Amino acid sequence: MKTLTTSFLVIGTAPLFAQQNSDMLAGMSAMRAQQHTQAEASFSKAVSEAPDDMKAWYYRAVNRIGMNDFGGALKDLDQALTLSPDDAHALLRRAEAKSRLGADHSALADLARILSVRPTGPAAEHALLQLGHFAMSSNDYLGAKAHYDQLVHIAPYNALGWCDRGIALAAMHEDDLALNDLDHAVEIDPDLDQAHVQRAIVLLRMDRKQEACAALHQAHDLGNLSVEEMLLIYCE
Repeated sequence: MKTLTTSFLVIGTAPLFAQQNSDMLAGMSAMRAQQHTQAEASFSKAVSEAPDDMKAWYYRAVNRIGMNDFGGALKDLDQALTLSPDDAHALLRRAEAKSRLGADHSALADLARILSVRPTGPAAEHALLQLGHFAMSSNDYLGAKAHYDQLVHIAPYNALGWCDRGIALAAMHEDDLALNDLDHAVEIDPDLDQAHVQRAIVLLRMDRKQEACAALHQAHDLGNLSVEEMLLIYCE
């Protein structure tokens, strides 16, 4: 009798799980197609059917960020993290939502928490980039450099880490060190247009105009139109 009861429970709940999976798949498909209203409806069904499923809350939050509904996303991410407190992806998204809502101090706490639970890996790399950006926006160049130092230590292949540390060093007028980092960023990723732009700025300050113009042209060829004024001023 016990076996029959267990079998009945499994069979009885199977349609619910199938429906939830169907809603999640529909939501993911709609979100990838930028059909956010349709995705919202599908993820909301998934949340209603399985309120203890962290992923349903998480993906509805991601979709809401895509809709610029940062308040709604934050509520969903709070719920997702109640169910899975150390999920690095949810922490990253919650930090993003908090930042967009102006709650920078709380966003920083989420980024720091990521590093405590995931000291290496893609989530840690992203958290360190964001921590560096926060520090740079506050003109805390030493603090930013410390984050980027940690990033290039754990991920020496991360071109953005080298580029951003080069920018921080340039802000500190450490031009030789900055240029070394920016050169390394370009070696790792020749298509990183912002590294070419920053190289040009440092090279101009070092009175190396020909090299700077070559870097500006490279950035422009990569589609960065923001350098057109600099090209007119320095390279015509």
